[in-house]
Amino acid sequence: MNNLFLIKSVFLLLCLHLSGSSFAQSKVVWSDSIEVVSTNLAITAPKISFLPDGSPIISWGGSNSTTNQIWCSVFSNGGFTPPVSVVQSPNLPILFGFGGYDMSVFNNHVYIVFEEQQGGIWCTKSTDGGQSFQVAVQVQPTVSGGFATISAIESDDNGNPVISYIKGKNGVVYEVRRSADGGESFGDPVVANTPAPGGEVCECCSSDLLISGDSVWIVFRNNNQNLRDIWISRSTDLAASFDVAADVDETDWVINVCPISGPKMARMHDSIAAVWMSRPSGISKVYANTLHASDMVAGQQIALYTASGSLVNQTFPEITARGDTVGIVFQEKAKEIVFLHSTKGLSQIQASAQRFAVPNHTLQWPTVAFRNGIFHLVYADAAADKIFYRRGTLLQTNSAVEANPNGPVLLFPNPASKGIIHLKSPGSLIEEVTIWNTLGQQVHQWTGLENEVDLQVSTLIPGIYTAQIRIDNNVTFQILQIF
Repeated sequence: MNNLFLIKSVFLLLCLHLSGSSFAQSKVVWSDSIEVVSTNLAITAPKISFLPDGSPIISWGGSNSTTNQIWCSVFSNGGFTPPVSVVQSPNLPILFGFGGYDMSVFNNHVYIVFEEQQGGIWCTKSTDGGQSFQVAVQVQPTVSGGFATISAIESDDNGNPVISYIKGKNGVVYEVRRSADGGESFGDPVVANTPAPGGEVCECCSSDLLISGDSVWIVFRNNNQNLRDIWISRSTDLAASFDVAADVDETDWVINVCPISGPKMARMHDSIAAVWMSRPSGISKVYANTLHASDMVAGQQIALYTASGSLVNQTFPEITARGDTVGIVFQEKAKEIVFLHSTKGLSQIQASAQRFAVPNHTLQWPTVAFRNGIFHLVYADAAADKIFYRRGTLLQTNSAVEANPNGPVLLFPNPASKGIIHLKSPGSLIEEVTIWNTLGQQVHQWTGLENEVDLQVSTLIPGIYTAQIRIDNNVTFQILQIF
């Protein structure tokens, strides 16, 4: 990674767009790309999550005429660890470009669900943060005269995995199974789309799961006599039943074949934000909407048009959120990636489009996650047969965390030369200050109980840093520039 180039680029952005040390509008400044893996196999859409120490863990699939495998790798010391094989013999996963498997991480437990050729749905787990994986457990047996395919997974608050998958036999439905013993076994299936009209779902579109307490939400593409719109169904008893569903999609797309693009969702305070692709006018576009989590009332749908205009095809959206901070990525023009973000929910999401494109290359299958003021972007380059990873530092992160109720924390001077920076919290005691660089690496930490803190930063090289400040168990972030 060329740190000097990154520093110069960030400094230029600050000079052009920011005034003094205040950040009136949020911006995301991206690191150079870091190679995750280079492979001669066809790449399946990668997934990203985090281990307890904040290290990103990435999984992906690869296949050719003789090999089908899922791998994972962890970000450590500025790069990614050698890939670890996830699926053990004799299991062979079925993989599609857009997926075919899913990953959930709870503490050091890494769960990966996949479909086996003529073998139903299986789940394997790692208990050591992705360093090794156990023999897979069958979730759903082979469906005689039918099929089980395209699974998703999420962990409940106790670390038990909940899995959804499409089951086709005398109709096509989304079934959900929950484990009560950490993935060692799974309970009976429950049909999750029952509250939605028509009784059937799209036969090859992926779903997504969210869990909070006893509530489980699943977002999916319904199929009500070829009306294939997006619905969210909810359980309030940890997936023992699903009693209510809401239509979040106003496009009302009617199509008699599977469009091969499923929805995704993320939690924003007491709401759920969903993104999906629809094509009612002949052009594939990405849309977004919100749903109040408790009363299941949908908000106002928006179309995520970019500077490329309304006649450009978009697909495969992904979303991440924390508080009011939201990040959305999707594929555009079949070879470029668009990233949108907002620190005010979906209301200003369209004002921030950033594009990733490489001449004569095909960038695809993007996914994104947000943690500690940093967006983590992963995507495949089909022309180079590689997976890449980038970090985007949010230059205004107050909306991503709970504010200090006793008043603002003063950090000065900022920008600062090498030496000492000062923090003041007039209303309460500062408990901890952690400084992170643009790679998400911790470079300085102070702990104590003081209203005023002096930090020695003479060892920091010039650049942009994130200061994570803990006060009364509330965490805020400020951007620190060292020159």
